[in-house]
Amino acid sequence: MKKFICTATVLILVATCCVALVACQTNKLKEATRYGDDYTIVCSYDSEAHIISAEQTVKLVNRSENSFDAVKFHIYANQYRQDAQNPVVPNVYRTKAYPHGDSFGDISFDNVKVNGASVAFVVEGEDCDVLSVPVEGGLFPDKSVTIEMTYQVQLADVCHRLGYNDNTVNLGNWYPILCHVDNGNYTSSPYYNVGDPFVSETANYNVSLTLPQNYLVAATGDLQDATNNGETVTYTYKANAVRDFALVLSDKFTKISKTVDGIAVNYYYYADAEPENSLDTACGMVEYLNKNVGKYPYAQYSVAETEFCYGGMEYPNLAMITSGSASYREAVAHETAHQWFYGIVGNDQIANAWMDEGLSEYLTYMYMDSTGEMPLSRSMLACTKTYVTYVDVLTRFYEDVDRSMRPINVYKNDNEYVVFTYVKGSLMFHTVYETVGAAKFWKSLQTYFDQAQFTVAPSSQLIECFAATCGDEAGAIFTNFVEGKEVIGKVTD
Repeated sequence: MKKFICTATVLILVATCCVALVACQTNKLKEATRYGDDYTIVCSYDSEAHIISAEQTVKLVNRSENSFDAVKFHIYANQYRQDAQNPVVPNVYRTKAYPHGDSFGDISFDNVKVNGASVAFVVEGEDCDVLSVPVEGGLFPDKSVTIEMTYQVQLADVCHRLGYNDNTVNLGNWYPILCHVDNGNYTSSPYYNVGDPFVSETANYNVSLTLPQNYLVAATGDLQDATNNGETVTYTYKANAVRDFALVLSDKFTKISKTVDGIAVNYYYYADAEPENSLDTACGMVEYLNKNVGKYPYAQYSVAETEFCYGGMEYPNLAMITSGSASYREAVAHETAHQWFYGIVGNDQIANAWMDEGLSEYLTYMYMDSTGEMPLSRSMLACTKTYVTYVDVLTRFYEDVDRSMRPINVYKNDNEYVVFTYVKGSLMFHTVYETVGAAKFWKSLQTYFDQAQFTVAPSSQLIECFAATCGDEAGAIFTNFVEGKEVIGKVTD
């Protein structure tokens, strides 16, 4: 009884604060739109050859203090080629990812122009994963440039972020996207097959896709128009202040929708036996985070059932959820939490994956507790057992076990990444929650969300938001966990 009374009181306070932040958030969305670079992509999908043909224009401003001789784009589609040094799928997932055997894809460019003039572009990077576009005379601070490119993406037959399979076509990380600028330099980090190796600023997108008429499309952004061309249909989307643009296509989709807090929540499915429950989970998580963290600033959010070798994958306004997953509803909740942390509040997912993965996982456990589906205490007990057991096993084989939460490319394998990012990350946030209490926890998270939305936040900003509200003890908890100095169960220094 006491728990329900306390929880209700906290939610009333949280809801009041959230209302006061809505106007400010709207202004921040407008500001992020105003200062975002602009992508226009006109593309078509050949369902027989499995090729995306595209014409892309990017209008960008150099907002750094340095000048550049070239503009650099990540071309993640090239990681699917046969001779890739770092394949997109770890060996442990290859059978699930390639049910029909090995298959390969790539991206090829026909022409690249800068301010209307063709240029000699270069495909470079550690693994042919960066497109370098020279700018004659240099691109100086506060100056703009328009880059046009024509290209084709050959899709692989793979159950992954980008590829086609028996039921769907996943278009994640499919187009050339500007490399993130950090400390005045492009960060052209390679693709890692552990975690989500992406860091991107928010930008504005106008995307049109032409494909066979029998396909339905789940996409980032708001649908502006659907033009029937006879045998094909052209969908046009607009998305402002988003970090990426992704789509899932299928000729087997059924779509159902509900409205939550003025937001259209859509669910696209083809095999889900309980689609209404899946949609309700997405709606429930949207409502939960709107109340406790901050208002979702976009008009729509879509969840798509698809073939994927992992549990799911988040994109702005869109979540890919693996069909047939044993934890399907949990995956829906987790990927929905990512709309707030990664989507609205960005972070360096390579250096600090715990900032979005650990937090999204913990918010999922909190949501499941709020619905009565799984008590938070049971979820945290399971996390504790998993983490302690994993570290104990490592200790038997290695004299010195690194318990720090480190960049994704430093982990030995996918299992280690999951345990230290998702499991230990959840335990870290729960330790803070138990230490400072519900009211201060949610207030700190609201402050972080309000300050960092539409930015790429450093880990120090999250820690400082909690320390400012909860005191130095909260900051010390984060620091100790990240540095591997925490004490959990039998785990000691």
